[in-house]
Amino acid sequence: MPSAAHSASSSSLELLTIYEVSKILGSSLDLEQTLREVLRALSYQLQMHRGRVYLQGEDGALRLVAAQGLPKGSPAQEIDYNQGEGISGRILKTGMPAVVPNLAEEPLFNNRSGGRDDLDEQVASLVGVPIKAAGAVIGVLTIDRISDDGPRGHFGSDVRFLTMVANLIGQTVRLHRTVAEERRFMMRETFRVQKELRPVVAPVNDVVCTSPNMVDVLAQVHRVAPFKSTVLIRGESGTGKELIARAIHNLSPRKDAPFIRVNCAALPESLLESELFGHEKGSFTGAQKDHKGRFELASGGTLFLDEIGDISSNFQAKLLRVLQEQEFERVGGSKTIKTDVRLICATNLNLEEAVGHGKFRADLYFRINVVTIHLPPLRERRGDIAMLAKHFVTKFGRDNGLNLDIDHDALEVLNRCTWPGNVRELENCIERAATQCRNGTIRVPDLSCSMNLCNSSVLFQYRNMGAAVGGLAPSMSGTAINPAQPGPTPARPQLPTIPPAMPVPANGAAGGTVDGTFNGTANGTPGGAQWPACASGCGAGPLPVCGASKPLPPSAIVPLPAPQPTTVATPAVPSAPAPQPVAAGPDLPLDEPESGPLRDRLVWAMERTGWVQAKAARLLGMTTRQVSYALRKYNIEIKRF
Repeated sequence: MPSAAHSASSSSLELLTIYEVSKILGSSLDLEQTLREVLRALSYQLQMHRGRVYLQGEDGALRLVAAQGLPKGSPAQEIDYNQGEGISGRILKTGMPAVVPNLAEEPLFNNRSGGRDDLDEQVASLVGVPIKAAGAVIGVLTIDRISDDGPRGHFGSDVRFLTMVANLIGQTVRLHRTVAEERRFMMRETFRVQKELRPVVAPVNDVVCTSPNMVDVLAQVHRVAPFKSTVLIRGESGTGKELIARAIHNLSPRKDAPFIRVNCAALPESLLESELFGHEKGSFTGAQKDHKGRFELASGGTLFLDEIGDISSNFQAKLLRVLQEQEFERVGGSKTIKTDVRLICATNLNLEEAVGHGKFRADLYFRINVVTIHLPPLRERRGDIAMLAKHFVTKFGRDNGLNLDIDHDALEVLNRCTWPGNVRELENCIERAATQCRNGTIRVPDLSCSMNLCNSSVLFQYRNMGAAVGGLAPSMSGTAINPAQPGPTPARPQLPTIPPAMPVPANGAAGGTVDGTFNGTANGTPGGAQWPACASGCGAGPLPVCGASKPLPPSAIVPLPAPQPTTVATPAVPSAPAPQPVAAGPDLPLDEPESGPLRDRLVWAMERTGWVQAKAARLLGMTTRQVSYALRKYNIEIKRF
């Protein structure tokens, strides 16, 4: 009777354990965590210690995916078992359960994990069963029985019970693998379908690109080309706005008609009106015959108005009528001429800001802003730099009858550049390097930044300071001077410089030299006799922007003229009395033999930035604290608006 009662109790406990195991296997999508919970349940419910679950990998080897009761730091997670190797490998190979009454006496037991080293006088028995799914062995489940009085005589009930658990594990593993495979299949199918549905962007002549943002631009070009809608192309100078305009024309039904280009910024208002609308004979001095305007010549084709943001307000009204009515009169004429043109405009200006300031008519803005295409700057499409560089190298070689190439290191230097002048600057850089290269290969020493001849440094610094530099920012009347060919100093005042011998951080940042002094630049501000750090980051200067290291000594430089303020001039600041001592001020390197120049620079910067100390600090390459201390030191009164 006691034996029957014990058997009934054991069966009830096993049934309860099977119930718990089934709940665990269906409760989580994390397979490894689920299997660890199953082994923990076996340990708690039936005193089965040191459980392990091995699953077969794609290479056929067994890998431990879950374990319970192993000592900390055990290397078992890193151990694989091949078929027939050890007890687990034998179970995998034969597909039959295995019982080892005493592991210490089993020759197949190798104890790789060191999991039975702490048994002392205890006897460890092992029961292992195969994990099967769809009739195939996919893993092994093993548990240990620990006993103080020797091995047990019968393990049949353990084998039967573990076989049921292994079958549940096998079905769960199969389900997880099926779901994972179906998920991978669905992801592959989704990617394939999306790729098929994605419109194939046909290549456009002379447009070299693979970057996603430029591919999107070409896709937009293909979409708008068949229609007559007005297109506004926006982007920085040198990004290829005219190239995109020609691409739109060449892909349109008007491709066999004329493509007429007019640079609105290159002509004064009087000549621009005659150039666009034409004039009658005798309408003004020198008009000796009738002249057809660009609107008339482009009839049936495309008219490209470049730099449309630079036209005057008076001419904007005249242009608006042509766009609305598709008709105009020549200068000095009274006959109305009908025209049929597709208008494409381009600008590098912020038209919204110009409209807000009253410099650009809102009605004209809405008339031309029908379809807008934004061209990304070259620094946002770095994946195209190497391809563009090779294209320009090939083009230069073809035009000059040479067989040129460019090496990988030079391409790496170009790829680190910032390119404020965008593709146009890259083309010029390649052409300069091609004229300097030897043996038909452009190398790093042939690049402008390696010779301290990179014009981008000054331009990029002025743009970062808010100054207008061509298409890099709003506009700029001054031009950069080639440092290789110095000329007379411009009449405009030079940008103020930071006094020499200003200490810098140990890493040499912010224009510092290795000896801890200033080299005439601060945060990229042009200043001393040296050429500023290359804005492209070549390592030719302290700014991390261009590519080469250890530059050659700089050539004689004429600094870029400082931009004039565009706002209404503020009243002159009266000369301040002699500076009064400031009590216990911070130890800042602002003292110099003559305080006048620094004071003038402070006043200049504060007036230019509307007396905002933070902006003035950025303009001068100083900290806000230094500017505040200098204002107090030189007794400069801060204006309030």
